[in-house]
Amino acid sequence: MEQPKVIDLRQEPASRVRSAAFYALRDLRRGERVTLLTAEEPTLILEAVNLQLRGHLAWTAFPEAGAWRAEVGLRADVPPRDVIDLLARHHAWLDGLFARALQLVNAGAVDQAAPLFACFSAGLRAHIAVEDGVLAERLPVPTQPAGDDPLSIMLREHREILSQLALLERCLTPGAPEAAEAGAFFAILSGTLAKHEHREENNLFPLWSRGLADLPPEERQRLLEDLQGRLPFADGSG
Repeated sequence: MEQPKVIDLRQEPASRVRSAAFYALRDLRRGERVTLLTAEEPTLILEAVNLQLRGHLAWTAFPEAGAWRAEVGLRADVPPRDVIDLLARHHAWLDGLFARALQLVNAGAVDQAAPLFACFSAGLRAHIAVEDGVLAERLPVPTQPAGDDPLSIMLREHREILSQLALLERCLTPGAPEAAEAGAFFAILSGTLAKHEHREENNLFPLWSRGLADLPPEERQRLLEDLQGRLPFADGSG
């Protein structure tokens, strides 16, 4: 791994530290690290920048000589810290595959999009299987007869997503008469996934975190290792 580049922000006006940190970190690549020196504890700044960069950053921050030092790299360069981190990373990986396939479809290159979409489809099915088959029972909230509880909503949305996924898979089958409609079905699934992931990460992930925190550390680690084996991160572009 390359030696970290050091960016000294201690003399920056407070109003400019966040934007300076963003420009220092936005082009980070795999294996690269940046050291930020700040006058104040940098967690809030880094969380804001990380939100802008779609959660791709990982860092450690510690006080040093009356200031703060933050060692920042890409989240993909460090192992997931827990199950929730793994799920969030898998969301981001799926989103990236989907976006690349959609760009190709919009450019009329449906044949080139097909292998990327096949990788995305397999990954999404594995993700849903993990959440429905392994994690659903660990959600520390009861289901409700009206079906408006977090678990029932998740399961219902997963069924909708799988239905839309099957439509797209048929569209991208070589020679399929629906191929011309692939762009429209991509747009529908894109909107469904965006709403679902937002709801899941903001509502379900904190609940799962709470439930998993009650497990013994060794059981949490076994669960993490099990799910790492179930969730593919292959590129699918070759």
